[in-house]
Amino acid sequence: MPNLKLDIQGLTKKYSAKEGVGNINLQVNEGELLTLLGPSGCGKTTILRSIGGFNKIDSGKLILDGQEIQTLPPEKRPTGMVFQSYNLWPHMTVYENMAFGPKLRKTPSAQIKQQIADMLALVKMSGCEKKYPTQLSGGQQQRIAIARALMLKPSLLLLDEPFSALDAKIRAQMRVELKNIQEEAGLTIIFVTHDQEEAMAISDRIAVMNQGCIEQLGSPTEIYNNPASRFVAEFIGEMNFVEDTNGTLAVRPEDVVLKPASGEGMARIQNVMPLGHYTQIVLSCRNGAALKAFVPKEQALYFTENQAVDYIFNHFRHFDVLAHTA
Repeated sequence: MPNLKLDIQGLTKKYSAKEGVGNINLQVNEGELLTLLGPSGCGKTTILRSIGGFNKIDSGKLILDGQEIQTLPPEKRPTGMVFQSYNLWPHMTVYENMAFGPKLRKTPSAQIKQQIADMLALVKMSGCEKKYPTQLSGGQQQRIAIARALMLKPSLLLLDEPFSALDAKIRAQMRVELKNIQEEAGLTIIFVTHDQEEAMAISDRIAVMNQGCIEQLGSPTEIYNNPASRFVAEFIGEMNFVEDTNGTLAVRPEDVVLKPASGEGMARIQNVMPLGHYTQIVLSCRNGAALKAFVPKEQALYFTENQAVDYIFNHFRHFDVLAHTA
């Protein structure tokens, strides 16, 4: 059984009747990377800032390593927070930025020097001690911000959309780097993002949030394959919604299997769009509804626009009831 690192019990923080979070209960395991995922304004950053001590909560308990921390100021909590804007001091060198916190804690200079060397090696930034933040790329600044947070040896690292200012290629690289850093240092991380691809790529578990509540908590695979609500089904990945006599079916495009029609066909191909290793095919169904299918590029060669086709669903979600086609 994994060891419990953080236990959030009944966390409530309201800014108004409709803004904030209410009665959040969440457990984070030691060594886990848990992501709070959701649209802007859903409450994910409110939770993160409450854990870090930057929000005074209305009620609830925050128990970290078996100790209640909800009444402690940020500097007294065993947490480290990396903000979206990095918050590196531009007038200080990398070394000075990283040494600032330990100096306040009266850490000996020789120990600070060794810790900085160790942290820079961990984030693959050795040798940049004398550089200023403006001399670094966005990805490099982010690595320094993480290294600076780790200087204080936090029990829990809090990351608030740390890659949002980076371009797509650098973001992808930083995801890999973060996982490597986490595993090498044995970190427990809570990560906030509104980017579903980012959450799916790096998380051990994901808490999908909506309007101040957690809609679903589970592994990326669980959430993708078995969304617990229509909101989760719409928010995570591509999804078709098909109405039938029993309600609504949620079907991933990759679970729509096409075959040449027998007779008039169940649908007609409206559009064929190659997208690299797969092809997106949009169908116009008999009832006028559109249906999207992702087809391996080799199989897509057998389908053309305006062709009549039949289809079956390999897997679908009838929301609370999981079903399979024969």
